[in-house]
Amino acid sequence: MPPAPADMPPVSSRRRFLSLGAGALSASALGAGALGTLAADTADAQPPRGGRTGPLPAGRAPGSDVATLWKDPVLRLVRRITMGLEPSEVALARSLGYAGYLDYHLNAAAIDDSAIETLVATRLPLTQLPLAEMRRADTNEIEAQTEDAAWYRGTFSRAQLRERMVEFWTDHFNISINKVGYLKFVDDRDVVRKHALGNFQTLLKASAQSGAMLRYLDQHTSRTPTPNQNYAREIMELHTLGVDGGYTQTDVAELSRILTGWSTTNDGAFQFNRNFHDRGAKTFLGRSFPAMATTASDAQMKGEGDVAIQMLLDHPSTARFVAFKMARFFLGYQPSAAAVNAVAAVYTKTGGDIKSMMRTLLSSTYLLAAPAKYKRPLHLAMSSLRGLGTTPTLIPNIRPVRQRSDAMGMPVYSWEQPDGFPDNVEWWSGLVVTRWSFSQAMSALNNATTARVDSTLFRVPDNADGVIAQINTRLFAGEMSTTLRSRLLTYLRAGTYNDTRVRETLSLALSANEFQWY
Repeated sequence: MPPAPADMPPVSSRRRFLSLGAGALSASALGAGALGTLAADTADAQPPRGGRTGPLPAGRAPGSDVATLWKDPVLRLVRRITMGLEPSEVALARSLGYAGYLDYHLNAAAIDDSAIETLVATRLPLTQLPLAEMRRADTNEIEAQTEDAAWYRGTFSRAQLRERMVEFWTDHFNISINKVGYLKFVDDRDVVRKHALGNFQTLLKASAQSGAMLRYLDQHTSRTPTPNQNYAREIMELHTLGVDGGYTQTDVAELSRILTGWSTTNDGAFQFNRNFHDRGAKTFLGRSFPAMATTASDAQMKGEGDVAIQMLLDHPSTARFVAFKMARFFLGYQPSAAAVNAVAAVYTKTGGDIKSMMRTLLSSTYLLAAPAKYKRPLHLAMSSLRGLGTTPTLIPNIRPVRQRSDAMGMPVYSWEQPDGFPDNVEWWSGLVVTRWSFSQAMSALNNATTARVDSTLFRVPDNADGVIAQINTRLFAGEMSTTLRSRLLTYLRAGTYNDTRVRETLSLALSANEFQWY
């Protein structure tokens, strides 16, 4: 764990503060099953990179109690479809109302995001190179700029729901940048971002012809007579049907034969290689694919794969599996059958229209009944920056912030397995101390050449009550509990009132239980 900045309270002080109640709101505030003691019980459980591999401690079940503090339906929607609360976003949501705000973000193409795109192009020039030139660029730097771009967009884009969808689909179609390098940027640009709020069928087909995906799962070298089964297995298990979706190992083997020839050029662009293709007869999910003559065209041979992928898209298991994953990501770890079935029905009716699915999923009926979710490290980090009032101007170089966040165990694009970063509280609950350390580091940011938090935003008026009021507004949109307010105010008044003490209080607010959930 990186050391805490010199002007911030040590982690031990934070543990004492939180154990007294800032990270553990009283049972009366949270209700039965409160998660307050989670911080104390998991503070020293530090897996080397990921989180827990087993259940939470006895009596520490994931709960919805924090959500009882959130009375405003519009703010619940803001919490779910953005990377974090911040005053201008809250004002926009309140002005548009629940339905209007949801419509605004579902129509992401109409949102002017030119400012952040200009910033990415200016500060991260390697991301603007053509594919062939990317291949010749410095590998480490282009990967770093790809990750920096994700951070700038996620934190500062005005199209926040699109960024949440990008986060979701990036996990659904996971590709480790450590294996594919610059091709991950191309996949992010041409597959995930392009279709994040489009149509799932179009998205899956684009992914199936993504050079990054084909290389990540070794499909680009798959050829008869010994095809590689990696992509055939993952497109069914992770992308469409789900592990219990009704396919067999024989279907994996047959699909891998069908997809032989789906490959890439040296630059990483999609290319069908007829010399790799298995022209023999095949049977996949009960459908026969007759043998092909040696004179069959490239289109006919590649067409077998197109047909098989369409079969997966039309399969009822795909509707249920995609609907369940979306509901788990946006509603809760155990979404209701009613929500999943409703979204699956929309998938079937619309042929996978993502906006329509999201409109159903995020209806007030389902969202207002949803429990709180634990912020994964990336979400926590970006919501911290947003709540602290940072802007691209205040963060001319986001890389040190990103690298500090990586210590929490979620470096963007760097999950090595094809299933994507875990979406469950058990995995992340053992990383509490690193989260506190990150909060310390963010609150102390004061370097004009890299990143700075303008603490004067919170000193209006410039006294203890003013600071707490600004924390309530900027970090909690006015829904901070009286318990947390009292404890923060007590801490702020207990020492000399100055900028250091204000920043310490900001750090404690970010570390509090109420900020760790959304």
